[in-house]
Amino acid sequence: MTNTPGALETDFPAADDLFLQALGLVDASVEQSFDNHTTLVSRVLKTPVALVSIVQCNLDRQYFKSHVGLSGQVAEARQTPLSHSFCQHVRNSDAVLEVGDARTHAVLQHNGAVKDLGIIAYLGAPIHLPDGTAIGALCAIDHKPRNWTADDQKSLQQIALCVNEQIALKAALIDANSAQEDAQSAARSREEFLAHMAHEIRTPLNGIIGSVDLLTSEIDGTDCSRDVKQLLNAVDSSTQGLLRTLNDSLDLSKIDAGELALEMAPFNLRAAVADVIALHRSSAECKGVTLECTATDTAPNDLRLGDEYRLRQVLGNLLSNAVKFTDHGTIHLHLDADSSGCRATVTDTGAGMSEQQLAQVFAPYKQADDSVARRKGGTGLGLAIVKKLLTLMGGEISVTSTPDKGTTFSAWAPFAPTDLRPDDAGLHGLMDKSFAGARVLVADDSQVNQMVLARMLESLGAEVVTVSDGKSALDTAQNGTFDMLFIDIRMPEMNGDDVARALRELERQQQLTKLPELIAVTANVFQYHVDSYLEAGFDKCLPKPIRRTDLLALRAS
Repeated sequence: MTNTPGALETDFPAADDLFLQALGLVDASVEQSFDNHTTLVSRVLKTPVALVSIVQCNLDRQYFKSHVGLSGQVAEARQTPLSHSFCQHVRNSDAVLEVGDARTHAVLQHNGAVKDLGIIAYLGAPIHLPDGTAIGALCAIDHKPRNWTADDQKSLQQIALCVNEQIALKAALIDANSAQEDAQSAARSREEFLAHMAHEIRTPLNGIIGSVDLLTSEIDGTDCSRDVKQLLNAVDSSTQGLLRTLNDSLDLSKIDAGELALEMAPFNLRAAVADVIALHRSSAECKGVTLECTATDTAPNDLRLGDEYRLRQVLGNLLSNAVKFTDHGTIHLHLDADSSGCRATVTDTGAGMSEQQLAQVFAPYKQADDSVARRKGGTGLGLAIVKKLLTLMGGEISVTSTPDKGTTFSAWAPFAPTDLRPDDAGLHGLMDKSFAGARVLVADDSQVNQMVLARMLESLGAEVVTVSDGKSALDTAQNGTFDMLFIDIRMPEMNGDDVARALRELERQQQLTKLPELIAVTANVFQYHVDSYLEAGFDKCLPKPIRRTDLLALRAS
């Protein structure tokens, strides 16, 4: 459609100026992509001037996003008032405007562009935002009269469509960047929530797990009743289950962020599997389910190279899942190892899964149906963690299942045989003497955690002094001779970071002759947390919850 302009229309909806600026269409630098379009118009239509003009009625101007053939002040300013604009009529009518000789045109002969800019012949096609709003024109201009042909109109409209696509691309990039920022903000919020949740859960868990660890060591080898030992085992198993759920949430976040690193160390394959079986046997027996394990091609002292903790995590999640969904019959774990790696196959006689359920079995937060979480418990994270961990290891997992008959998971990981020996061999033999003669300061505002850590250290031979806030920790550290300072990160008066920085500053000023080893005791376990503590001046980090074996490993490192 060709437009013949009448009176200037001013009620046409204006595009938001801030959005036009965000797109870089006004008050912005020159872009080669738009210049390519105006150059093409000038060449194809053989005109001395071509423009991409953005009309802003509320600012009484047309802004040239791109131009060919303009000179002088207009070219430098890249704009004219609407008194010198033909493009406003294209934008207002949203139609092609064809003018052969503006000097005789009923409406345009009085336009300032005719006299001041020498515009005689004009052909303009509307350009649009992605939602279809007309915002200006792509136009060809001649300084002499011209009869525009149908081919001229068609060519200009086709190039105008290319300009529209260029604008749509810029809008899509803005949307993509906004979506990326929203995603990053959501990821930061999730990470902050997980970090806070981890701290709030790990702090009381530290008191429970530490107390159980101490009580177990106290009654070990005594005539304490079997019921007491079973109750302690039950408490320990329950807290470990809660800790496993927490760790699954954190590990999933770490893997997604590319922050989870695998350890490569020698470990006893059969011992690791036996420990995992023992951890889940009582849960199975409580349901009347038999949990059994067989192994082929693995010697009792077979040592493998890899991340033992992550192997235990994979097997633990598979067995926990099997116990959860098996109400009668048998759960069988078969271990098969060769020179290339290890395969663990977990088969149960449980509820089984349909093809639809199998399709999303490794998706996070997914369970068989909405009633599963209510009836069976769980978060839907276990199998997602298994899949991601095995992928990270370079392994694989497959699953087959039949409803009401059972499920089989088969997991393989490249744990190769090794002649290396575990670094912690004989570690437990050091229990009674590892901290002998050491004078230690424990700073923690939680009386329970302070007491548990102090008792653990004392049981290992240390002399322990305790304080309940950061300021007291700093004062006591300066006034006493200590070998190690165990400083909780979150404390009143001064947090652990501030205490470490203050001690390092005193060391720099030579006000402390010998600075003790600084240990950050924390429930914040993300790597960026650990890095910040080391940067503040700590030598090592000890994550909560703490067992005596963790203290031994810390002492040995």
